[in-house]
Amino acid sequence: MVIATLCRLTSLERERSCDMRRLAVSMFAFMVLLVPACSGTDGPAAPSAPQQLTVGAGEDSYVVEEPEADVGFEPRGIFEGLVQMSPDYEIEPLLATRWELIEPNTWRFHLRDGVTFHDGTPFTAEAVKYTFDRLAEAGGGALHLGPDSTKIVDERTVDVTATVENRRLVEQLVHPSNSIIAPDSKPGEKPVGTGPFRFVEYVPKQRLVVERNGDYWGEQARLQQITFRYIPEANARRLALESGDIDVMLDVPLDAVTSLESSGFVVDRPAPGLYEAMYANISGEAGYTTLQDENVRKAVAYAIDRNELLKGVFDGLGADEQTMVPARLLGSAADTVEGYSHDPERAARLLEQSGWRPGADGIRVKDGKRLSLELVNGFPSSQEHGAVAEFLQAQLREAGIDVKIITTPDSGAYEERLNSSQGDLWLERGNQNDANPAFLPALLFWEEGLFGNIGYQPVFAPGWPPDVAQPRVGDGAFDRTIVEALAAPDSTQVKELTAEAMHLLVDEHAIIVPLAGLVRPLAARSEVKGLPAHPSGIQTRFDDAFVAGG
Repeated sequence: MVIATLCRLTSLERERSCDMRRLAVSMFAFMVLLVPACSGTDGPAAPSAPQQLTVGAGEDSYVVEEPEADVGFEPRGIFEGLVQMSPDYEIEPLLATRWELIEPNTWRFHLRDGVTFHDGTPFTAEAVKYTFDRLAEAGGGALHLGPDSTKIVDERTVDVTATVENRRLVEQLVHPSNSIIAPDSKPGEKPVGTGPFRFVEYVPKQRLVVERNGDYWGEQARLQQITFRYIPEANARRLALESGDIDVMLDVPLDAVTSLESSGFVVDRPAPGLYEAMYANISGEAGYTTLQDENVRKAVAYAIDRNELLKGVFDGLGADEQTMVPARLLGSAADTVEGYSHDPERAARLLEQSGWRPGADGIRVKDGKRLSLELVNGFPSSQEHGAVAEFLQAQLREAGIDVKIITTPDSGAYEERLNSSQGDLWLERGNQNDANPAFLPALLFWEEGLFGNIGYQPVFAPGWPPDVAQPRVGDGAFDRTIVEALAAPDSTQVKELTAEAMHLLVDEHAIIVPLAGLVRPLAARSEVKGLPAHPSGIQTRFDDAFVAGG
């Protein structure tokens, strides 16, 4: 399974030895005191405001064992990648200034000059090779790197060749798991990156503390210190914000937004980057055979009133997007995915065609068996879904489908049920975390998987198990389309192919029952400025954040 979420002190700035610089600094400080502070703007903070934040994050999912150790990779701050992803899912230069494809399958990166790691080590091609060799040792990841994939051309140039044809490599590099680390460093012991903040302290399951990197190659961060506190339970994070124990709350539940705003907190709402969906168990394992019938899967999809879900449960903080992948990432190709309207009559016809007749209590029956489904709630946690499971239960009952909600207390319990295929419908909220349009369908539903079998494939993948003559659902078109998308040389082509793959999963086979595209808000005290939420929460940066006022 791939499950993720997101945490330090103060150091003295360097003594300036030049008398002229000291004079300039003194004069600047005097001038600032003459200017009234404007708490409602994003201008520089008043000097008397301590530039420190405490951020309430979710579950601590860092790994400390090598070579998978990733302490400090999320959120962005300690580490940086060769490239980064904008809120519009565009790729931007970062530690690499430019890149090009050398046919058939090699990417050449030209590296930024004048960058040093927090320990003073210069950033060169050696650091990229050390990082990517480490990824290869851990299995190669979504980049499909091997021990010979990374070659140093010169100090400022490096070639990267995946072990399989991978035209999506640059788009995948934006993910924090591909952050560049200092040569010979171990993030599980002491994270050493190039970012605007440097590591101070990590206490597992409690906090991560970072401080401003005074030698940062780019524009200096405005905050002196950030402490990320791990508070897995969303209501506990909210109480911590309201009580003043934290200054910023990540992953605000949608049903808490209006209340927080009315209490004076600032809630930033990015464009939709999350999706809410159900996956149908098509494995037939452990006695869960009902949703092997495509008619029943489609009846479930038609029975749901998504407009009412958006208004009544999500407080309008989302969109009727049924692509799972953010629609704006697919561009005009998003129209390939038709999705489902609320059509109870059509749902009834489909169930009738499959022999499910209304029973005495309104629940449909076939051969003496009630139409009953188990809904597993859910990833990343049942609490994040709020009242969604109960809403779906009520909607499906109107269609004659009895739903039993299975609430898993944490991600581990969810994984355990998934690994044993115990459940019919699986309620999930996920995120597009890199710029590769095919990321989500390839990760979860492709028979080979971006990271191999992560537990989803045996339950949901139409082509599982691999290398069989006849896929269990469809004719193998989904897997072929994903392979083409990963190898497509053109961004328009990959969007079209990904949209076609989603069309197969959603419209043709109804393995995915999409519910909505959602926003991922963050909330903060009104004095906190310059901190926009990113549609992909793990890409949120704190470089420009500051505390206004005195």
